[in-house]
Amino acid sequence: MKMRLRIRDPLTLCYTVTATILLVGLGGAITIYMAAGEAPHDPFAEFERSKKFAYELERIGGKAALVANDFNKWFAGLWQGESLAYTVAAITILIAAGYYFIASSLEAEARSKNRENSLPGD
Repeated sequence: MKMRLRIRDPLTLCYTVTATILLVGLGGAITIYMAAGEAPHDPFAEFERSKKFAYELERIGGKAALVANDFNKWFAGLWQGESLAYTVAAITILIAAGYYFIASSLEAEARSKNRENSLPGD
């Protein structure tokens, strides 16, 4: 059984696609949030928070190494557990908003061009 979505108005299609992006993405984020368990124990976490580690890392690589290490820990944390659910939700909202604004502006531009082309007396 084939199901075809017949939407003639491009703006309605824009709304439908945006809503679908939001439903799928936020549904996935909720699923990830519900399935997320406790973060596994990291045996080196205590050492990486110590002043000795920070001193040695700065001594070897300078301030840039400290900043890069902090950024790396933050970025890696975005892709685990509950943080992953929030990351997926944020990316979903950005994609849906971007699609909506681009598609609706292209539609408005196409409508204005059609009006210009259909003006009598040119």
